[in-house]
Amino acid sequence: MENIFYICSLLVIIGTLLPMNRSRYWFVRSQMYFRGYYFIAHIIFILLYIILYTNDSVIHIIMIGHVICMVICLLSIKPYLFFARKSIEDAEADDAGTVLKILIYNVLYSNEKYSEFVSLANREDADIILLLEPGESWEEGIQTLQIDYRHLIKEIREDTYGIMMMSRVPYLEAKVNHIVSHNIPSVEALVAIGNQHVRIFGLHPEPPVPGERLTSKPKDLELLRTAHKIVSQPRDELDIMVGDLNDVGWSKVSTTFKIITGMSDPREGRGFYSTFPTFLPLRIPIDHVFCSPDFKLIDFKIHENIGSDHFPVSVMFSVPTKNR
Repeated sequence: MENIFYICSLLVIIGTLLPMNRSRYWFVRSQMYFRGYYFIAHIIFILLYIILYTNDSVIHIIMIGHVICMVICLLSIKPYLFFARKSIEDAEADDAGTVLKILIYNVLYSNEKYSEFVSLANREDADIILLLEPGESWEEGIQTLQIDYRHLIKEIREDTYGIMMMSRVPYLEAKVNHIVSHNIPSVEALVAIGNQHVRIFGLHPEPPVPGERLTSKPKDLELLRTAHKIVSQPRDELDIMVGDLNDVGWSKVSTTFKIITGMSDPREGRGFYSTFPTFLPLRIPIDHVFCSPDFKLIDFKIHENIGSDHFPVSVMFSVPTKNR
């Protein structure tokens, strides 16, 4: 029993340190997703070693390893803890901006609960809806929404990489992009919110897991190429990037994306908002919203499970009025 305890202790240390090397192999990179859980595990092991104090020098070394790894995890997840600075300010009650609400949902290709989603969409009354993984059955199953959401960008696919952006707001520009592969579409739209132009990108890159990709290279490349695409747009526009990125906000590539674009994560200072998987109690935050720092946040919400392995997410912004 004691040996099992020590093995678990070492595995937690190794899992924390693995993503610090340059390997993009799926198992190595995915350990970064669990930094929040590793942080808690390190605290537990440290407390247990203190309670079960022993004069064994090997145990002292293991305990030091836990302390170092705990600090590494804390530095990663710190921006998402309640005491961290909010990178997107809260909108005040008298805020003069125009409201923009977006609903994001990875539907799960095999999910057939179309009516439940239609009910959610009607209840949430979003301006824009981004759906990931829709096939033809999903397009047919939510047709009633297209009465209100008449403006569409879509590439319907039967391989879990379909994408659809539905909007009540007319598109000034709209297109499907294939940034890394012709099999992996993303969407891009320019809308006018008040007197402000807002460019919205919807992404769903390939996950670095067996059966999809063995490395994170395509996923990372799609995010970084999108970052450069964002900064190439007119600077008088505001930007929003939403989607299932199959990554966490504190990963190296997500951090690099935010540095390149100057965009912020509205979850910072507010919580993790973990969305995947719905069928497990331990979840990770891989459904994202990044935005220009000029926005103010009215609401960020995770909705009830309606049949997917992802929870739906909605975000509501106050869009500032452009000074003329």
